[in-house]
Amino acid sequence: MRKNKFLIFYLSFLLVLNSCGFQLRKPIQLDFKTYSIIGENSQIINLIDKQFSFSNIEKVSDSNADLIIEFIGNKYQKRILSLAGNGQIGEFELIQTIEYRVNLNGQWTEPRRLEAIREYTYDPTLYNAARAEEGYLKDSMIDQLSRSIIIEISNLRE
Repeated sequence: MRKNKFLIFYLSFLLVLNSCGFQLRKPIQLDFKTYSIIGENSQIINLIDKQFSFSNIEKVSDSNADLIIEFIGNKYQKRILSLAGNGQIGEFELIQTIEYRVNLNGQWTEPRRLEAIREYTYDPTLYNAARAEEGYLKDSMIDQLSRSIIIEISNLRE
């Protein structure tokens, strides 16, 4: 009786999990053996290195790599989105823009530009919480952009 309840619970859990669209992520299949990244050392480069290490692609420092990624620009902006009636800031908009190009088989692609945008409500009485939220949002934008770069690179090969 107890095994039947467990089995029913387990099957219903799998059914609910499958119906919501949940999928386990696996490393993106790239057919490169080596890669190199040109540009300033930043958080996005570390995330790309991590993704490529999951796919067992070796990082080299010379220009003979199968894949070369050159970062042309990395810009972060924080803009005021709205003001409250008393003139205090009510909302901010965060914009992270990355420009890069890729060298495949000895040919450079046209420069590509990716942008991630986040908005958040600002309350001056909760300064520390707002600052922490801004940090989390910046990290999520960098994470999104690094995944987008890898997906675009995998689509270039097809």
